[in-house]
Amino acid sequence: MTEMTVLESAAVAQPQAVPVRRSVYRLGAAATLLGVAAGLVVTVVLELGVQDPFGDVPTLTYLKGILAARNVWLVVHLVFAFVVLLKLVGLLSLGDILEQGPARPLARAAGGLAICGAGMFLVTMVHDGYLHEYLATSWEQANAATRPEWVPIFAEGVRDTLGTELGSLAAMTGLAPIGYGLAILLGSRLPRWVGWLGVLGGIGAVFTTGYLWMTGNTNLGYGVLYPVFATLLPLIWYVAIAVLLWRRGGDRTVNVPRHAPAANRAAY
Repeated sequence: MTEMTVLESAAVAQPQAVPVRRSVYRLGAAATLLGVAAGLVVTVVLELGVQDPFGDVPTLTYLKGILAARNVWLVVHLVFAFVVLLKLVGLLSLGDILEQGPARPLARAAGGLAICGAGMFLVTMVHDGYLHEYLATSWEQANAATRPEWVPIFAEGVRDTLGTELGSLAAMTGLAPIGYGLAILLGSRLPRWVGWLGVLGGIGAVFTTGYLWMTGNTNLGYGVLYPVFATLLPLIWYVAIAVLLWRRGGDRTVNVPRHAPAANRAAY
């Protein structure tokens, strides 16, 4: 009884925390939707302005494509870097909701994986969007005798970028959604189909990672598996997360202390 009194007093003493926490969830929803929208836009720009992002592109074609739209290439990858950070805000906001229930360890593990995946994706954007532009420019400016020497260097950069991209795919699009999905399935107030989408889509992304790791940049891997499990399903999942966060932002019970007895804690 004493514990209940202390917790209730703490909640009453900080009434301003209620709208603040709800606002944070709304902010997470807005960041997620902005990330999804910006990602779609720059993907279309990349497709129309530079090259097919889901194709097995020869090294010289890749290199010349960058040179033909150098500024577009730089801007697109800079935007992609911000996109992943916006999506990370949404994932961590979702994790805060899930940490209020019995799946707290899963939610924390998924959040850690999401942070690791976002970090590797930022490295991927630095390599692909900044370093590759420099290598392509160096190839263009080299004389006829030394120009061929830049091609294997560029190819090595592409291979290195693929490695960090696959690490990001495994963590942020594969294992993190699996963790979040399982956490949702252990709860009772978030739609189970969102949990299953996270789990099944995450498993598909892990499989895609393994396939591309073993085969490299192939048309099947980047032309079929990657668009489905690293683009389409995550897009649907992020939109669903944004809707859940927005609705959670309207829930007036979100401020019950996290360590309150289970009967009085805001279940998820």
